[in-house]
Amino acid sequence: MEMIRRELNRAREIPITYVNHAGSTIALFRADLYDAGVKHAIGRCLVAHAIDTRQINETTTGVIVHGAGNTVLAVKAGIDELGLDIEVIAVTYRETSGHIIERLKQQDIKVVNESPRIDGRGGRLDTVEQLCKTNLGYVPLEQHETEIIVDTQRKTFGARIAQEVTPTHFVAGVGTGGTLFGIGQALCDVNPRTKIIAIEGVGSTLTLWHAYLGAQNQDFDGQKRVIEKALEKYHVAGMLTNLECFPNNTPEEWFDIDLDFPDDIKGTVGIEGLGVGDPTQLIMNHVSMIDTCKIITDKQTHEGVDMLARHGINGFESAGANFYAAIQLAEKLRQQDRSGFITTIVTAKGKS
Repeated sequence: MEMIRRELNRAREIPITYVNHAGSTIALFRADLYDAGVKHAIGRCLVAHAIDTRQINETTTGVIVHGAGNTVLAVKAGIDELGLDIEVIAVTYRETSGHIIERLKQQDIKVVNESPRIDGRGGRLDTVEQLCKTNLGYVPLEQHETEIIVDTQRKTFGARIAQEVTPTHFVAGVGTGGTLFGIGQALCDVNPRTKIIAIEGVGSTLTLWHAYLGAQNQDFDGQKRVIEKALEKYHVAGMLTNLECFPNNTPEEWFDIDLDFPDDIKGTVGIEGLGVGDPTQLIMNHVSMIDTCKIITDKQTHEGVDMLARHGINGFESAGANFYAAIQLAEKLRQQDRSGFITTIVTAKGKS
């Protein structure tokens, strides 16, 4: 695709910043230098694909993207670059922070934030469906269940980073999965021993799913230990957890697991850009690539943003989560008398 070649050439102009910490080197791909951050190429390629497949055509009056992140900004940029008279609508969570909504509106993007975060992606999809029913010419632009997002990141940002670094570890937020798996695959192509570290915020459940799927061949007691260890991570992160066990049932019905937010949680929950709720099928299709999942809290995210600032980088929340996890990994390696070449992403620019 011509768009892929164009975005790879653009990516070659983006620098990588190197930070030495605890005996390891952390390579930071500076996607924050794009207006739409790490989703710069994804948004444009989604638009190009939708036009090629006639999903976007002469009857289209609006394109709906469910999410508040940089994919929406990149879709808007792609629409504008092509000179299309099409409205871009972002379907976000009710709790989405005010500065993010304002950022979208400043780019002339319509924001619909009706669904609560606790309803996860399903709630936003319901809103998308309703908008398409009530607005003639509106079409949904799917970013969560299409392999295009993985392929785009692999062939653009992943290819660019792999030209310069050979990492021992790649740290990235789960989000929609495109960046984690696309760039991760490109880096594993140059070093098959690269460890993929998936970062998620409070409210996402990939850590549990990753642990559960990895224990499928174990007996009841083995699976129970693995699940309890995963649930402890959520408990430490401030979530409510509950596990009921039924050892006399079939293996598929051994466990009833519940994760929820405390009743006193108010405002924004979780980290913008890292996803919430259960993983999509796209993520589940690639979950075997992940070596470790790590939950990063809002507090740790803000610490990561502050640490980036000390290196002269104004990073978005998900960038802070990535950097915090990379720093923690470097310190863990030092405790083991080891060092690494850790690659991560400055996903987007922070508040001005």
